[in-house]
Amino acid sequence: MIRIILLSVICSFLLTAVSSQEQKPEGKPNILFLAVDDLNDWVGFLNGHSGMQIMTPNLDRLAASALVFTNAHTPAPACAPTRAAILTGVHHARSGAENVWWGDGPKWREFDALKNVVTLEQFFKSQGYTTLGAGKIYHSQAPPWAPTSQVEPENWDFYYPSAYISHPYQIRAPREVIYPDTVDNANRPGGEGWWTWGAIPVADEKMADFHVVDWASYQLSLKHENPFFLAAGVWKPHDPWEVPQKYFDMYPLDEIVLPIYKEDDMEDAYDHGRRWIHKWVLDNKQWKKIVQSYAAAITFSDAMVGRLLDAFEKSDYVNNTILVLWSDHGMHMGEKDNIEKFTLYEKSTRVPLIIKVPGMTVAGTRCDQPVSLMDLYPTLVDLTGFEKPDHLDGHSLLPQILDPSAVTKPVISSYKFSWPETPFIGHTVRSMRYRYIYYPEVNFEELYDHQNDPHEWDNIAYKKENQKIIQEHRNTLKEMLPGISWTDAPPMGYTIDEQGNISKDGFVSLAE
Repeated sequence: MIRIILLSVICSFLLTAVSSQEQKPEGKPNILFLAVDDLNDWVGFLNGHSGMQIMTPNLDRLAASALVFTNAHTPAPACAPTRAAILTGVHHARSGAENVWWGDGPKWREFDALKNVVTLEQFFKSQGYTTLGAGKIYHSQAPPWAPTSQVEPENWDFYYPSAYISHPYQIRAPREVIYPDTVDNANRPGGEGWWTWGAIPVADEKMADFHVVDWASYQLSLKHENPFFLAAGVWKPHDPWEVPQKYFDMYPLDEIVLPIYKEDDMEDAYDHGRRWIHKWVLDNKQWKKIVQSYAAAITFSDAMVGRLLDAFEKSDYVNNTILVLWSDHGMHMGEKDNIEKFTLYEKSTRVPLIIKVPGMTVAGTRCDQPVSLMDLYPTLVDLTGFEKPDHLDGHSLLPQILDPSAVTKPVISSYKFSWPETPFIGHTVRSMRYRYIYYPEVNFEELYDHQNDPHEWDNIAYKKENQKIIQEHRNTLKEMLPGISWTDAPPMGYTIDEQGNISKDGFVSLAE
């Protein structure tokens, strides 16, 4: 019965865009595919920072007009593997493409599992769509850094500013702002050129993201002969957290509220290797400035999205275009002794995800079920009425679009921690209630009950009463990774007491 309803709704939607029964390619709905880099759940419609209002009026108005997935998660807490996974449809834990960075060009094609897969934009191009891209969709860097782009040029009819340099020049804040002599610059994380923050004394029009939005807005003003797949990627709030002064003025430093934080949070967890970064932040009294800068960068990116939404709503395409807005991963702002992403916790994996389908999504609705960004490829193929490729690891969200309460399966995020002397891989499973984490090389498990522990402070993986829950989540991992295994030996360097409480031997909090 459900299948009949799904087919009926798809047909009804497609018939609004095409008058003939043949459903020619030019009659298919357009796709507007918007990516916002490093945007976490602090956006207004998710309210991930309960102690402070982050101003995102444009994202909030989009959310109010569409379907919001409140429990959406990235396949990886880093830009490059996430974007390659979303756009190829192959989870990077299965393809082996778990590294953070692979250099210039479509290097992800060098992984055996990705050599011949049809990417998302490639699929729609083969179906007669005009493929248009701008900004950061695949992983890229913009000048003044080494200009790199992992875009595959032949898949796009046009890419702005170029498939070879996929983002415009980024203006930086003055050197005296981002490298003040009041901090230990010699030992600061990020080295020269990255991981900085501060106000830029320019107008929005000088910013790279403004130019990306300008170009995408112009495309929406044109008449297109074929349906289009238009992908636009906004770089901010990715670091450097440097945006025009007016956005900093919205968040006075004396009004900044720090995120909820537990000093000994990592005592019962596996060390992600980034605590030294937060230690530098604390020692140099930069925490409030970083929160201020990230909030300012979020509001700047919201303004850029708002400009594109304005252009879209004034265009001829508003009633026959599927709109998807997503972020590639979340962001820590001190939680779990971490600044930035690169962990397997909620703050790294949870992302904003909004889908708007004319005549199908109901304004202001929410789906609280766990979903993955891996689901975007099959969802868009379903919504446009094509047959899905066989290689896709995600699941179509069409059932949730029709009924936001429809139950989903748990979702998986994975990551290769490359900076330790011996790199290691970790996987996390997010179900409706729990987060399970497993590091195979070190045989360490974590389990957090979001119903009772939304901040993921108490690792309950080694409590006897939770072993059935652990096994259920192990089984989810094994479905995707049949070769994964577990041992009964306790993890080295930790002590487990009779109640199943685990603690790291010799743990030292950052406050000490």
